[in-house]
Amino acid sequence: MPKQTDPDPQTRILDAAEDAIGEMGFAGASLRHIATAARVNLATAYYYFGSKRGLMEAVLKRRLGPLREEHLALLRGFEAAARGRPLPAEKILEAMLLPPLRLAAKAPAKHQAVTRLVGRIVTEPHAETQEVLRGQRAEVWTAFRKAWQRSLPGASLSELLWRMEFVWGALAFVLCNPRKIELETHGACNPARTDEVVGCMIHFFSPGFRNLARGKAKSRPGSPTNARFPRQKFATTKTNA
Repeated sequence: MPKQTDPDPQTRILDAAEDAIGEMGFAGASLRHIATAARVNLATAYYYFGSKRGLMEAVLKRRLGPLREEHLALLRGFEAAARGRPLPAEKILEAMLLPPLRLAAKAPAKHQAVTRLVGRIVTEPHAETQEVLRGQRAEVWTAFRKAWQRSLPGASLSELLWRMEFVWGALAFVLCNPRKIELETHGACNPARTDEVVGCMIHFFSPGFRNLARGKAKSRPGSPTNARFPRQKFATTKTNA
């Protein structure tokens, strides 16, 4: 059996950063900790990546790049098969959900670390993290926004974008800690069953998108909000100090 070679220092730093950021988030993962885990000195990490932000950008590019290509390929394949017709909500949702969930279902621990990293980064409130993430996912986000606008012409942009964010948020929740979901549901919900997860999420989210098409005729002219979901004022409770 051939002896496995030790990864080069740059790859070891990327691997260590991936694990650290996935576990502790960008703010909690120090560059010194990452360098120690990668068995390099701090100067080597700076030599390859310049800064902690540069390292995070490299980590995301390495992992989100293949996901981006799969997202776009699946969406374009569905659009080609539709021959110019707008895609139904179910097909757009499938293209959004399937690539990351398929990755999460793969058995090796490394794939699980990658999906945990993606889920952690997406939900990370750190402003710099979100700025880097927006740059990394801009092409995919724009492609899906345009697909939804073609599918639901005339729908309020704000309502459409809210629904997209709900989908990405639910996806991030599943990716963050799939084992937790399995434990809390006593095995009834297993994120590794990709077809089941995708089917359930499509069944849940597609009516919300389709309601935009049904409700737009009822919307008041110039109103940015679907008439089925009018703006409301909610009471706030003041507490005494």
